Amino acid sequence: MLHKFLSSLAPLLLASSVALLAPPASAAVAVPSYPNAVNKNPELPRGSPMFQLETADAASAVDAWYGAHLPKSCTHQTAQGGAKYACPNASIMITPHDGKTLITHMSPMGGMFGH
Repeated sequence: MLHKFLSSLAPLLLASSVALLAPPASAAVAVPSYPNAVNKNPELPRGSPMFQLETADAASAVDAWYGAHLPKSCTHQTAQGGAKYACPNASIMITPHDGKTLITHMSPMGGMFGH
């Protein structure tokens, strides 16, 4: 009887341990940053809650790169020659500026007054 009871618990215990080991569905997925760009402010390096990159590449090329490399959970908008991606753990703004392209990464905890 005890053996039958323990055998019936095995699938439940296995499912529970798998659930504990798997990352939560809301776990942050790393957001890549455009490789052909330089950091505009060394005091805010890549990976900071907010950082800005600059590239000579066209905004459309940068937009296409992000479209191919960001998680599918990110939403995409275009306006005035630039683009914005809103991801669960970051926002990315792509803006043409003085013949170059600015790429601004902001995490939900970042922004102008980040922690």
